Amino acid sequence: MKVSRSIRQNLKILQRLVAAAAALIVLSVAASAEMPERFDGTISSTRSMALGGAFSPLADDITALVINPAGLINTSGIALYGDYMETGGGAGPYEGKLFAGFKRWGIVFGAAGSRKSYDDGTVEGQLSGGFAINIKSGAAGSFISIGGALRAGRVAFDLDDPCISCGVPGGRYAYNALTADLGMMIRPLPFISISASTENISETGFGSGDYYIPWDRTVRYGVAWLHEDRFTISWERRQTGDRETDHFGFGLRTALPLELMAGMTSERVFGGARWDGHRWRASVVFGQEAENVITAGASIEIFFNRPEGLYQ
Repeated sequence: MKVSRSIRQNLKILQRLVAAAAALIVLSVAASAEMPERFDGTISSTRSMALGGAFSPLADDITALVINPAGLINTSGIALYGDYMETGGGAGPYEGKLFAGFKRWGIVFGAAGSRKSYDDGTVEGQLSGGFAINIKSGAAGSFISIGGALRAGRVAFDLDDPCISCGVPGGRYAYNALTADLGMMIRPLPFISISASTENISETGFGSGDYYIPWDRTVRYGVAWLHEDRFTISWERRQTGDRETDHFGFGLRTALPLELMAGMTSERVFGGARWDGHRWRASVVFGQEAENVITAGASIEIFFNRPEGLYQ
């Protein structure tokens, strides 16, 4: 059947991307590092960073999978995404990510892999898979969607000095984690978007991890204003462990198919631009993480069967 052939082709594309993402994690290296106390398993994207982290109420590309899974509902056809980010200042991290998603039977499925390394040799990798479904549709594009994802992660490093207090001798160590993410997006009007999501719900190790380091659970909620597909204003509050931060973002679409973005949080500023070529999009981002510490990144997105006029 024609439908079955199409589904098999989509699954083959997804399978190849997941295999490539797994290869990123297998390439982990380890060098000297201090004993970590906690691990933050959150992942960002170029658009999320350019908006100062105020992305969960927009969640309008495939990277919503690891920020607010409910936002996957904004993906149509088949979408592929890859990015690379690097932070200067002699510490890293250096991040690479791959995403894929497709929509079938009214459900959007997504998969992703990421690898992050630091100059001290610590390496962390993650594999993610999830879905989103529209549970209620209204007039003029209003909707309510929910989504969920599972993530498997691993942190590897060498411990030169023993941790006497925790009874761990020096040597090579690794920590594994399996966590879940949940999200909801509500658009009561086509120009207002409200979101809530929780990442890293489970904090228990699994597999052959040498010892337990909990992933900090992150809760996000926020609201965005979308004005006639021309500009967006977004706000997000994020709670990670005992830390709470506010994030603010602004996006402006020019007469060209170019969107300019800016954001800020905790005295840090970010900016970026995204060019929309309909079948593909390219983004760049930069931000000041600390004094004399700059993060820069770039991404590319490729679309198949993307509807005309879709603003993601």
